[in-house]
Amino acid sequence: MSENSTCNNSNGCESVQVSYALFLHRQELRRPKRCRRLMRVASTKLQLTNELIWLQQRRQWQLEMEVEMEALSYQQQRCALNRERQYRDLLMHNMQQHLLKQQRKQRQHLQATLHNRR
Repeated sequence: MSENSTCNNSNGCESVQVSYALFLHRQELRRPKRCRRLMRVASTKLQLTNELIWLQQRRQWQLEMEVEMEALSYQQQRCALNRERQYRDLLMHNMQQHLLKQQRKQRQHLQATLHNRR
């Protein structure tokens, strides 16, 4: 946005300012060549160019932020998924160990009962 703007961070104000600058530029270009004020034409071109550069930089920054947020969100989702997988694997391991213990106890119990019957 140009330095002499009275609006702060308002998209509506930016578009009005750019639109007005374009209007002034067109008005100046409509004047006969001998009456054109070259400095005014050049200054409006400069102002519009600065506005376009500023808007493009802001859009690029917003896109970069969105990409970073998406990447961060993706990273967070991957970390959460990895934690859940680790927890699942730990639960499965614990369940298998518990089943093995139960099977050993049942085997020992059966062996003990068979041994006592003899």
